[in-house]
Amino acid sequence: MIERRIGSGGFGVVYEAWDGRLERAVAVKAIEQHGSGGDERVLREAQAAARLNHPGIVTLYEMGEEDGSALLVSELVEGSTLARLAGEDALSDREIGEIGADLCEALDHAHSRGVIHRDIKPQNVQVVDGQPRAKLMDFGIASITDAAGLTATGDVIGTLAYMSPEQAEGLEAGPEADVYSLALTLYECWSGENPHRRGNAVATVRSIGRRARSLHRLRPDLPRGLTEEIDACLDPRPDRRPTLEEVGTAIEDSLDLLADHPAGQTRHVGLRVAAIGLAAAVGAVLVLGHGLVLP
Repeated sequence: MIERRIGSGGFGVVYEAWDGRLERAVAVKAIEQHGSGGDERVLREAQAAARLNHPGIVTLYEMGEEDGSALLVSELVEGSTLARLAGEDALSDREIGEIGADLCEALDHAHSRGVIHRDIKPQNVQVVDGQPRAKLMDFGIASITDAAGLTATGDVIGTLAYMSPEQAEGLEAGPEADVYSLALTLYECWSGENPHRRGNAVATVRSIGRRARSLHRLRPDLPRGLTEEIDACLDPRPDRRPTLEEVGTAIEDSLDLLADHPAGQTRHVGLRVAAIGLAAAVGAVLVLGHGLVLP
């Protein structure tokens, strides 16, 4: 029994519902199917998601169909999306790191079973109420509906902004694509900006193939090993990116060095540090330009 609408996006509408048979609250996503072969595609993706059994992945219970829409019934997670929490500066640098470690473990589980997410972004990460534990949502949903089915411009740009260069070119997305999108998600949480998001889809796609501004330069206060690993993950060439295991290790090794207060406060400090460094460099150039010799 549907109780209330709890979310929506380019790929469907999500409702909170009550499963009277098993007496539990569930989430129901209704996905309008476009074009021929829609039933087979939904079934294929649902079967892929059903292979997964991990605490960092929202569990898919069953699927059905009603009025031309596929219905995916899954675990209901009480909490907020990473997008909302990051937008409110509600997470510390350390909490972002802990969430990143959770996502690495969840993706490693999926990849070991031949499942690629293809649509990792802050909106598809649910953070459990009361703890920085993360669960990935919407495995396989990105391929159920073609891009033509994304009628809302904001949804198109929102998905594109986290897409790997190979996906943007229409090429096959492997595990490296998930590594890229995960790194971009964490980059945004720690820096406060998405380096590829633009005002329209064409400009966003053009930006995806370019190197993002270094996270190390944006947040020099973060552990260097961590920021360099995130920067390496954003290499436009898939074969040059670190593995999930390497990313997870870099995050785990940095956790004790990350601040426990809201990331927004630390981010401003980091930007000041970067600005001071730039000002010092400019000052040195000006002094040298006047013929003075520095010791």
